Amino acid sequence: MMMETAVGVQRVAFFIVLVTAFQVAVARFDLHQEARRRWQHALTGHALVQISYLLPVAASLAALLIGATGIYCIRHYRDDIYVKAFGPLLRQQELQEGHLPGAFYFLIGTAFTLALFPISDARYSVECLAWADPMAAWVGCSVASPKINQSASLAGCLACFVTAWGIGWIMLLLPKEDAAAADFGRVTLGALACCIAEALPFGNDNLLIPLLTAAAVQDFR
Repeated sequence: MMMETAVGVQRVAFFIVLVTAFQVAVARFDLHQEARRRWQHALTGHALVQISYLLPVAASLAALLIGATGIYCIRHYRDDIYVKAFGPLLRQQELQEGHLPGAFYFLIGTAFTLALFPISDARYSVECLAWADPMAAWVGCSVASPKINQSASLAGCLACFVTAWGIGWIMLLLPKEDAAAADFGRVTLGALACCIAEALPFGNDNLLIPLLTAAAVQDFR
């Protein structure tokens, strides 16, 4: 038992170091800041989902909470180190001292989702956060369309919905040999919840998207 615990701790520590190193590396990519942020967002979320296949749920939760706590502590007590390491990924308001970055809410949102919902629903909703959210931002900035609010446009919302639906098709429908109409409805409802969470003019979408998406899929059962 002690040996298994030690191995589990080593795996958690390894994945924390690996994900942190990845963030620092992406911050140094020769890309426009928003492009760096979108790739970092997408690949980090996808990596967290893949890690969940390698670690038990309890260990995954521990890693997420340790990571979030680490961000909180270094942001409040060693802000100079945080800005030096991750500054190229931070928006102007995130550079303000003590302001918690999106990564903190990303980890907290993923942890809450993993704790509250079945693992398959949690994986699906985190992949929606990883890919549909940056897709909405990219299309919203690239395609002229009516604004829904200051931070969301019609084109961005449609891109978010289509991306989330495609993720649902891959993760929730394809594994089933006899997908029924209810399954298609479940995927559609999950994509709609993701789209609404992304477009809300309040709250943090890194927290809202996985929770609302997983809740919509779960409630449809």
